[in-house]
Amino acid sequence: MRFPDWAVQYWAVWAFGLLTGALAALWRYALAQHKRQKALEEGVQALLRDRIIQACDYYQQKQAVSVHGRENIQNMYKAYHALGGNGAVTALVRDVDELSTHF
Repeated sequence: MRFPDWAVQYWAVWAFGLLTGALAALWRYALAQHKRQKALEEGVQALLRDRIIQACDYYQQKQAVSVHGRENIQNMYKAYHALGGNGAVTALVRDVDELSTHF
């Protein structure tokens, strides 16, 4: 089977066009995935911040913290900090660490 002369002559142009299109589609997909991942991280960070603040407020009102409560706050804070969070939450966690422990 013989290919038409024009097909042989322009095969490199076609191949480059297909490759460029495939790479552009892959880039758009990767960019969309990056945006989605960033949004998920920011959402989890916001939820952790809210939960840490609620827990700290609860234990500060009681003026004591349970062992499990302290452990939960510390674990949430580690994840929150790993996601880039800090600020006022750090001070709240430190204040709760200074509270007496009850069982």
